Amino acid sequence: MKKKKYSYFKDDIRKMLLLYAFFPAIILTFLLLFMFWGYWKMDVVRTNSRENEKLSAGIEESVEAYSQFIEDLSDESRVYQRELSNGERAEVFNRLYTISNSIDKLADLYIFDRYHNPIVVGRQNLPYYLSGKSYSNWGIFHTMKESRDAVSIRVMEESEGNMHLILGKRIIEEGETLGYVVITMDSRQFQKRLSELSSQSIITDENGKVFITNNYAFLDNLNRFSLEETDFEGTVKEGAESYYLTSSSILNSRLHIYSIKLISNQMQFFLSIGIILLLVFGLIILLVLYSTKQLAIKKTEDFYKITRAFGEVQAGDLHARVSIHSNDEFQTIGDSFNEMVENLQREIARNQEMTERLSMTQIRQLRSQFNPHFIYNTLDNIRFMVKFNPEDASKMILSLSTLLRYSLDNTMETVSLLKDMEFTENYLRIMKFRYGDRLTYSIDIPEEVEHIEIPKLIIQPMIENAVKYGAEGRLHLHVNLTAHKEGDDLILVCQDNGAGMDEDTLMKVNSQLEKEINDSTHFGLYNIHRRLRLRYGVSSGVLIESTSGEGTRLKIVIPAADEYQEKLGGFAL
Repeated sequence: MKKKKYSYFKDDIRKMLLLYAFFPAIILTFLLLFMFWGYWKMDVVRTNSRENEKLSAGIEESVEAYSQFIEDLSDESRVYQRELSNGERAEVFNRLYTISNSIDKLADLYIFDRYHNPIVVGRQNLPYYLSGKSYSNWGIFHTMKESRDAVSIRVMEESEGNMHLILGKRIIEEGETLGYVVITMDSRQFQKRLSELSSQSIITDENGKVFITNNYAFLDNLNRFSLEETDFEGTVKEGAESYYLTSSSILNSRLHIYSIKLISNQMQFFLSIGIILLLVFGLIILLVLYSTKQLAIKKTEDFYKITRAFGEVQAGDLHARVSIHSNDEFQTIGDSFNEMVENLQREIARNQEMTERLSMTQIRQLRSQFNPHFIYNTLDNIRFMVKFNPEDASKMILSLSTLLRYSLDNTMETVSLLKDMEFTENYLRIMKFRYGDRLTYSIDIPEEVEHIEIPKLIIQPMIENAVKYGAEGRLHLHVNLTAHKEGDDLILVCQDNGAGMDEDTLMKVNSQLEKEINDSTHFGLYNIHRRLRLRYGVSSGVLIESTSGEGTRLKIVIPAADEYQEKLGGFAL
């Protein structure tokens, strides 16, 4: 059986300190750190989203206002069919300036006829992307031709670092192009709005061309936004830096607004704090483990003296004592322990003496049950034989007297297997007189086991049981007795071909053998089993195997090791 492992008091002190003091402190500290990180992350997300919505709303308001102005002009065919008068020009520009003042964003107006010739210009010099024949099939003109009835949106670079957001629409009537209306907005007037935001911003058209930005980490050499995702929210890496990016799309995804916040420093800060805390707590734990170990060893030295003494007593050493002179409760416990062990030694010695005397008494009682039981059966047989065969009766009386002298001889409790077998043959002769040819027997006992000491009168009850129950309903009964060694055990086997027992009867007989008190009328096998158990312990005894109609096999196990033989030699009753 595996020995149970116990924890030690000094270890429990250390574990308790770590479990209920330091670990909760560590968990609470990192929980607070995680809460701060979560609050900061939530603030970044909230700020980015709010500023993205604010910037999107401003751009969308400006684009929609000028888009509506373009739609209104597209319905006025007079604008494209002839040269406008000064009054008409003033009226058109007045409407444009009204919109510019309402949204606080200036724009330039350009109107072209079907041949791309300018009719109305907002500035003296046309931007390069609106002048020249080479641009008539490229840029905004190409986009307007592709978009047909919708207002087109493009971003073009007007000069170095100065971008224009271009709105334009081709005017069509009855399938023919009448002209083009184009409005441009300079990116520089949106810089102030970007500077008011805590996050960095990027505004692009549907092709990724950047209109305005104050972040250049995500731009390629062509001034285009380098990320493939147009609608994305989360953390992105660019080089060695980490950013939190919030994106949105407006005007049917023709413009994209990105709000970007650099979070590398903050993330590095939280990571550094976490690493520092881990190192600090790790160092504290090491110091606590060392200091508490030394303190616990010092304070529990007497406690472990008592623990070790208990372990020695548990292992069977009743000479264990503790010596404690601490003048505290541990000394009281130690003195009480010593007194307890001394009392225990006295009680064990007394109980051992009483057990031996009780075992001797029980063995005498069990053996005394054999004598009258056997005499009764044998005398009953002699009574009948005297009338019919006096000579055989005389021989039976001689065999009986020899057995009685043997059984009543109290000078020896154990005999050699050979000697017990010699007297058992007297019993077999008596049974042979009674049953005649109905009974045959064979004996096989090798010379190497004849000298082994066994309790007296062990074999005879086996033969008696085989004849008594095996011969019922049988014309012929054969009993075979054998002996051999298995390891350190002597094995005696008595096997017959008699009536046998069914499973229920066999179960009851085996159950009866294991009882400490025999409450049945069957003494023979119970007495053998009980005598062997009292003398040798649970490793010895009677084993019964039986099959109804086939016979019974009795097996007796007797320890034959040297230590048992020495014990038998010194055990006399």
